Amino acid sequence: MNMNDKTEKHWHLDRFQKAALYWNNLANQQIFEVNKQLLALATIILPLTASIVTVQFITLREYQKVLLILSWVSLFASIFSGLIQIRIDALYFQYLSNDSSSREKFWAENDNERAREKVNALGETKSGSSFTPTYFQVFFVSVGLLFIMIVAVSILLAR
Repeated sequence: MNMNDKTEKHWHLDRFQKAALYWNNLANQQIFEVNKQLLALATIILPLTASIVTVQFITLREYQKVLLILSWVSLFASIFSGLIQIRIDALYFQYLSNDSSSREKFWAENDNERAREKVNALGETKSGSSFTPTYFQVFFVSVGLLFIMIVAVSILLAR
């Protein structure tokens, strides 16, 4: 192995090792942030709207109660969608970490030509995970907040 081969091999090993660590770290940060946001949503909006039902001087009409219940169902659906997105992202970042680790292993265990062949056989790395649950999460939060605002406005207008 000449010096250029050793340099190239070291560069690839270092690059893929750093990539695997980066994706693992990103996965952990992402999961933490989403969990924090969903927890804030569940612990702030739901109890605040539930307190409307317990206020004694506010008498809710039937449609207001139905809208509140629909908003709570929508907020819970949003939280559930968020949990699904966390799972999808975690699987995607695990895939990226495994992909980088495989590429690193090929460069560590093979000569440069064989490593290039094996890495090329892996093909392109998927560029992203599915964001469909996030779209549902945004939709359900929007619907839930809209229903809560309708109830709040109707209570204020009735005064």
